[in-house]
Amino acid sequence: MALLTHWDGEPVHVWSRVWRADVVEAHDVLGSTSVRLKELAALGAGPFSVVVAEEQTAGRGRGGAVWRSPPGAGLWLSALLPDAGGVAPWLPLAVGIAAARAAERACPSVRVGIKWPNDLEIEGRKAGGILCEHGHGAVVAGIGINVRVPRERLPSDVAARAVGLEEAWGARVSMGTLATALMHELHGLVPAGAPLMDADIVAELADRDVLRDRPVLTDQAGEGTARGIGGDGALRLERCDGAQVRIVAGSVRVR
Repeated sequence: MALLTHWDGEPVHVWSRVWRADVVEAHDVLGSTSVRLKELAALGAGPFSVVVAEEQTAGRGRGGAVWRSPPGAGLWLSALLPDAGGVAPWLPLAVGIAAARAAERACPSVRVGIKWPNDLEIEGRKAGGILCEHGHGAVVAGIGINVRVPRERLPSDVAARAVGLEEAWGARVSMGTLATALMHELHGLVPAGAPLMDADIVAELADRDVLRDRPVLTDQAGEGTARGIGGDGALRLERCDGAQVRIVAGSVRVR
């Protein structure tokens, strides 16, 4: 494991300036970018500090799931967001909006959807995921975006569900362009501890919501029809009896 002086062809200090990041670390191989960023936060790293890695060996998804991060296959990046009292339930969705916008900026013909609570999708396949955590007085947003999918190196079920930006776009994607667009969008997010999403984000989320009006099965409340996402980040589920309930945790699967 080595700390890199250059990333995607540029010195790391250049990325620090371009991303308006207090601290930037780039690694060839790292267990988890988020774990390392928490360590930097404990040492005093400021908002929008970044850790990026070519490969993660212990990447994590929601609920402790493994996030597979093969070398050179995606943007594996964690960013330190301004802390306003903790991780708001809607924050992974807002970070997902930032990631979706960044992907579309890097690949102009690609349309990225949001699958509650924290996934990026392109035409029904997973293109990325978000994990937001609170630690050492800071909010760490872990972001993984598939750029190219090395299917021969992944379990068959994971490979079948995954899509990379290059496959969807049909051309090579610059990691630097993608990361720069992402950091630009993250700088525009509202504070992490705000109780509700900004109205513009709520409207965009409704437009990107891949579950809306589809029959789903939830861990929290069983079967129903997804009826959108509230400003607080909760999924609205309409049950068979017509009652609507808020889903705030657990997995959701399309029936």
